Amino acid sequence: MSVKKHYNRVFILLGLFSALFISIPEMLNGQSIERIQQLRKSLGTVSSDTGKVNLYNEISLEYIKSNTDSFFQYNKKAFELSRKKANKRGIAEAYLNLSEHYFYLDSFKTALKYFKISAEKFNEFKDTIKLIDVYYSLGNTYYFLADYDSAQYCFQQSYDYATNIRDTVSMAKSIKQVGKMQWVKGDLAESLRSYNTALPLARAFNNTALICVLYNNIGIIYYGVGDYGKALEYYYEALSLRDTLNDIKGKSLTLNNIGMVFSEWGKHEEAFKYYSHAASLSDSVSYLGGKAYSYYNIGSHYLNSMNLDSAAVNFKRALATYLQDNNDIIGMYICYAKLGKIYHEKNELDTALLYYTQALEVAEQMKGRDDRAGANYYLGNLYLTKGDIKKALEYALESARILQKTDYKKMKQLNYGLLSDIYRIKKKYKKALEYNILSNQYKDSIFNEEKTRQITKMEVLYRIEQKDKENEFLKKEQERQKAKLAADRLTIRLQNILVGVVSLLLILLVGFTYVFYKEKLKLKEANNTKNKLFSIISHDLRGPLGNFKGLIDLLLLDFANNDREKMNSLLKMMQKTAGLNYDLLENLLSWSRTESQRLDFQPEKINLYPIVNSIFEHYDYSALTKSVKLINKIDEQLCIYADEYMINTILRNLISNALKFTNTNGKIIVSSKTKDNFIEITVEDNGIGMSPEIAEKIFVKEKFFTTRGTAKEKGTGLGLKLCKEFVKIHNGEIVVNSKLNKGTKISFTISKCDN
Repeated sequence: MSVKKHYNRVFILLGLFSALFISIPEMLNGQSIERIQQLRKSLGTVSSDTGKVNLYNEISLEYIKSNTDSFFQYNKKAFELSRKKANKRGIAEAYLNLSEHYFYLDSFKTALKYFKISAEKFNEFKDTIKLIDVYYSLGNTYYFLADYDSAQYCFQQSYDYATNIRDTVSMAKSIKQVGKMQWVKGDLAESLRSYNTALPLARAFNNTALICVLYNNIGIIYYGVGDYGKALEYYYEALSLRDTLNDIKGKSLTLNNIGMVFSEWGKHEEAFKYYSHAASLSDSVSYLGGKAYSYYNIGSHYLNSMNLDSAAVNFKRALATYLQDNNDIIGMYICYAKLGKIYHEKNELDTALLYYTQALEVAEQMKGRDDRAGANYYLGNLYLTKGDIKKALEYALESARILQKTDYKKMKQLNYGLLSDIYRIKKKYKKALEYNILSNQYKDSIFNEEKTRQITKMEVLYRIEQKDKENEFLKKEQERQKAKLAADRLTIRLQNILVGVVSLLLILLVGFTYVFYKEKLKLKEANNTKNKLFSIISHDLRGPLGNFKGLIDLLLLDFANNDREKMNSLLKMMQKTAGLNYDLLENLLSWSRTESQRLDFQPEKINLYPIVNSIFEHYDYSALTKSVKLINKIDEQLCIYADEYMINTILRNLISNALKFTNTNGKIIVSSKTKDNFIEITVEDNGIGMSPEIAEKIFVKEKFFTTRGTAKEKGTGLGLKLCKEFVKIHNGEIVVNSKLNKGTKISFTISKCDN
């Protein structure tokens, strides 16, 4: 690699990395201060320890770039409270803030240590979102430590985590950084692949700034492999987007890159126009880096055409701008070296010496071996021209000493050639020959490397070309597939129409069959219902009414005999029979209404306690006859929102059933409890209970299931069906819990009044 190519690569790097960061907005101090004040104010109102830990971490995060002492104060508080309360997430956040702070302070090794700890902590929670950020920061840290393999691995991890949750923004940022590491390592084809992966992701969330950077980077790759046409294409894409963003700084860098393409093509006038435009734009926004970069390129333009005076003017402008910036010592060094070379070429040796000496001073600050070796070589070569062999040898040997620890082959070739010339002048021919051999060896090595590099570039271009061909083939194949798909779709459409017509006819046929079948079932069910109704009327109602008539006859007979004791007994029996007949008629009427859907639902606020008492009075004689206790445990203030007639029917049937299946000296309890927005009402007895098989049958709508009670009481099976229907109308649920010989508990839910 020639010295010229070496410095061109340096400036391409400067252009690339500047483009990566110029679009990042800076936080305004006022906003940061206001945010900190809000967070500190919140500390006084938060009572939970977790809340305080979160606030400590947020405040320390705000202080990362503004106040080191305040940062450590709140970071320490976050650690102490988190450890005291075993708040693992708080500890993880505190470690992450600590690592970000050391990164900001350029303490990359310390930052790396804490980033690794925070990654372990967040991995314990499987916190993918945090792991995306932590691995991204780890990648940046490794990059600044020049460990590009580890940096690439971490950026890839960040990308993989982002892919798992389809975080398109993070995916684009992370894979772009993977591409950057591949580019730094020289794997241009893979770098290009990564950038091309990032590009559609950036477009998906319309991140124009990131798209600009990707276009610029892809252009640099094509520039690096000598495909200047492709490079120019991407530079122009970036330039167009810079205009939409009004990104003057980015536009300046892209114009410089375009100028470098025209310079490679030998179109120096076009290149000069772009460099000049870039310088003008940078000057308009006081962008020192872009301004210096433009002047440097203009200086190189004049140097290539051997217009040494104009070259010197522009390198001096670039140098003056770098001195204003006071940070870019690489730029300063290169300008000093270029100016030294120009004045050396013009044979103004004292001026050249001044610039070479300043280049060496800057190189010492940079602590880069290549630059120090280069500066010593330039001084040695200059002193040789001046005829000061002693000083020439001194600087050449110092350059050789430094170069022993570097792989800067071009500089070794030049410096060993210089030493050969010096020793030849000193008539030390053996040493002159040794250094001449070394110089030629490095010349051959550089030639071979250049050939290898050219072959690598051609391989990269070939792979890119193959990729383009594959894309073109895929495009044509897609078009062919689209045409075939269109024809297939037409065929499928016609087939679908035919199938649709046939299916419609079948559906109509099945529909008519189904409707006919359902109507048949309804008729059958209605017929069964009618038969059951007639059975109940003719048998279950006829019997009790016949008994009632017989009791009246006996009563009249005893009335004639004036037997008051027997008359009293008969009247009580008549009362019981009349009650049973009344309940049966009530159930029959209610059931017929529900079947014909003519039952009105009129909910209102009801006090339940007196209703239960009223039902107990209705069954008082039956309970007295069986010595069964009726216990009302309903809250006297309980209010429900329900239809009074339906609630009366439900409770009447449940209490009647409980009496029917409770033995002598038993008890029946009606109770209630609140459940969420409902009241659960329970009727519980300690009677004979029922098996699970019977419990399943009692609510089946299509069947009438009944068994005789403990005193041979007979039922119709209607009551519990009515209960279920009425509870359902109230949007409630009814549940049976029963065990043989241990009793039965039936519970149902009804809305509270406040609903």
